[in-house]
Amino acid sequence: MRRIRAKPHVVDVEVTWRTLAALIALVTFIASSGLVALLSGIRTGMHDELRETWDTYRADFITADGRVREPPPFGWGETTSEGQAYAMLRAAWLGDRPTFDRTWHWTQSHLQVRGDALFGWLWGRDQGGRWTLLNRSTAADADEDIALSLVFAAHRWPDGPYLADARAVISGVWAREVVVQRGRPYLVAGDWAADIQPQIVVNPSYLAPYAYRVFAAEDPAHPWAQLADSSYTVLDRCTWSRLNENASVGLPPNWCVVSANSGTARAYWAQGGDLYGSDAFRVMWRVALDYQWNGAPQAISYLKRSRFLRREWSLHHRLLAQYQHNGSGDQNRGEESFAYAGDIGDFVAIDPAAARSILREKLLVTLHRDRNTAYWGDRANYYAQNWIWFGVALSEHRLVNLAEPWDLPCQRESAERWPCLVQVSLQPSEAVA
Repeated sequence: MRRIRAKPHVVDVEVTWRTLAALIALVTFIASSGLVALLSGIRTGMHDELRETWDTYRADFITADGRVREPPPFGWGETTSEGQAYAMLRAAWLGDRPTFDRTWHWTQSHLQVRGDALFGWLWGRDQGGRWTLLNRSTAADADEDIALSLVFAAHRWPDGPYLADARAVISGVWAREVVVQRGRPYLVAGDWAADIQPQIVVNPSYLAPYAYRVFAAEDPAHPWAQLADSSYTVLDRCTWSRLNENASVGLPPNWCVVSANSGTARAYWAQGGDLYGSDAFRVMWRVALDYQWNGAPQAISYLKRSRFLRREWSLHHRLLAQYQHNGSGDQNRGEESFAYAGDIGDFVAIDPAAARSILREKLLVTLHRDRNTAYWGDRANYYAQNWIWFGVALSEHRLVNLAEPWDLPCQRESAERWPCLVQVSLQPSEAVA
């Protein structure tokens, strides 16, 4: 991965046939790799949709003391560890240190009160109307996203205490949310799921191999690389097992129970556990990010074999928000923009032309600008505001691994410049039918 940076001087070049041939080859490469479209998506300053929608989101959803509200009708004004994690990740990528700090401080004070560095997942009003931690159980996705955001903050702002905080959370994830079965570590859905052994209860959309590769550098005492490998094993089992259906079309479910002994997977007992729905679409995004950052062979293998969404798009030029494990779609629910934001991960490395179509026709069209505000779709939809942002950033290749030892000016400059969201791959995308 390399950044493209303009030179401050001009070089005179004598045009020869050899030079011309090289230029033609370069133009051919750029066209075939999709780099033109990628570069056309890079925007800077206040005309950039990622920055503009973040500014509006911050004003709409994040209180002055750093609590992320989930307002009606899509929430009850409550706060989740997931919401705090999303805000911290976006603030770290954008270089918004004041928002990162106040969001992290609120999270520490109100959710990180269990004594093990992890976070209770739900904050709200109790039956007496008092604001309190309503559920002390953890959600593994939020814990690992918070840990990753703290590692990013440590690299971006090395004068802060973020690295020590990150290492404490990383250690807590391994201690409370990783179980070892037959000598292999597995991430479970939360500390509550660790108590259900020997069953391995997972939410496949919580599995984040790209984060585990980052954690390995900060916590060498634990085999995070093995956790990344086992995550793909779990994804394979949950995706291609029949679960409660007669057949599988290769979609990951919202929830899954895996047996380490038999190697089988079955549906989780919660209603809708075997659906590809409002949780599961995030699998494609997380796997695609692992491929973008690390070129992980397990990631590209998983994406290549996950053909159902690409076939649906090719046949119908649309994707439904929810599918049964056997591929039957929920026609009544129809399409959801935030689902496309995760689905697009199944396209960015395999079918970049289709990914560009989804970006243009299903994501960017939801952008509303009104004077000093910018938002995606329904402005009150907390989930959509986050996930469309993540989907657009992923598909424009603008999510940088800040833990990489790059000499990035964004680690030194003000948030107004925020070039950290610009990442250009000079490797041609691999197109697979």
